[in-house]
Amino acid sequence: MKIGEIVKDSIRYPFSHWKSFLILGIIIILASPRFISQSLGLNIVLALFLGMFGLLFGILIEGYEIRILKSSQAGFNELPDFDDWFDMIINGIKVILVRIIYFIPLFLIIVLIGFPLGLSSGFLGANTLTTFLVVVVIVVLLYLLIVYPVFLMALSNMAFYGKLESAFEFRQIINKISSIGWKNFILWYIVTGIICLIIIFIGALIEALFILIQLKIVGVLLVPLIVIPYLIIYLFRSTALFYLSDDPGFLECENCGGYYQLQVGESPEDFEKCQCGGALKHTTNMQLDTRTEGSNFDVRSFIKRKKTFILVGVLALIIIAIPIILLQNTPNTFVTTEKTLIGSYDASQLDSPRTLGTFVAIPPGTTKATIEYNLSWTPAFAGVNGMIIMGYNTNTTSHWGAPDNRNIIYNEGVTFSDDDHNDKNGTIAIDNSAIKSIVISGNGVKGTVNVYAYKTKLAI
Repeated sequence: MKIGEIVKDSIRYPFSHWKSFLILGIIIILASPRFISQSLGLNIVLALFLGMFGLLFGILIEGYEIRILKSSQAGFNELPDFDDWFDMIINGIKVILVRIIYFIPLFLIIVLIGFPLGLSSGFLGANTLTTFLVVVVIVVLLYLLIVYPVFLMALSNMAFYGKLESAFEFRQIINKISSIGWKNFILWYIVTGIICLIIIFIGALIEALFILIQLKIVGVLLVPLIVIPYLIIYLFRSTALFYLSDDPGFLECENCGGYYQLQVGESPEDFEKCQCGGALKHTTNMQLDTRTEGSNFDVRSFIKRKKTFILVGVLALIIIAIPIILLQNTPNTFVTTEKTLIGSYDASQLDSPRTLGTFVAIPPGTTKATIEYNLSWTPAFAGVNGMIIMGYNTNTTSHWGAPDNRNIIYNEGVTFSDDDHNDKNGTIAIDNSAIKSIVISGNGVKGTVNVYAYKTKLAI
């Protein structure tokens, strides 16, 4: 099947069974109460509690995705029914396990880069920290772009063979992609990505439209009821058809009803008639039982499989632990900034007979310092009226009460001109983590000077 045919079929497929379509939408609503409650402005604790409740329905959604894959691979052109809920739960747990294992490297990337970054964030400038965060985001996006289509093919492989291990038969999966063609694989992924983005855009447009007409709740409910189910169904129907796109199809006997699956390289013209003498009909799909061998689980046989049982137990602990941790400490943002007053001074007392100004040590870990001033002109004995700030790369002072002039790396000031004696107020920002101390000197000024230190931290 060509890419164009896959797209046309997958676009029509979600409307093949409205009952199943709407049931999926209702389950998605039940699986995302945290999103809905936050969109409607409900309490965050209530939202997180509802989110824990929604995890069960999330497993059912994952299980139905496998059912779409199996049904499509078996040749059915209608959405599968919602029945055999235990089978869906088992398949949903399998999908979550596969998802976790495929994205463990992504988690490690975030931890190995993010954790040291969080520890050193106090010693990095705000610009440097932002650059590192941008790099992390780019790495994460690249990983998702490369791994996600392979992950979809892994789920298709698992659905086709009915075994969890088939999702990790990497050689088999790569050979499958190779037999279809890497060029076709990339083209299919790009087209699928574009269509999914269009669907997401339509969903955002629907929600924005209902917000404009003061019916926010309608938009919030329509997106998970209609748009997200369509996106899921399209994606997994398209994945299943692409997985089978190298399949030469079947020969079906019009007399006895028997069938033969053509092998790669074989053609329908290679066969004249069935062994019973009946005429052969070529078809690309055979409507077989949607539950392939290995997918009929019962409780006893499932528990006997120790490895699977252990994995499910670990997954259950993770599902329970994550919401509890989030309830204990949920950061509003990934980056937080603390502002601390480290000095408040009378501008007329900045200088003294023994010093050249007021020495201020910058606390370790400061990413930015600001000097907020409110100055008025007063007569000066000599020189220009104003305030001068000198920044040093050390906090070791000499007998003059300030570091050596050779350590000056910053110089900024506020001055009054001879014909301008108006009050001056404002803020001077020092965005340089190399500055360890400052000296503030004043001449012919009065008022207040406040010095603040900022510490930027990752909220992880």
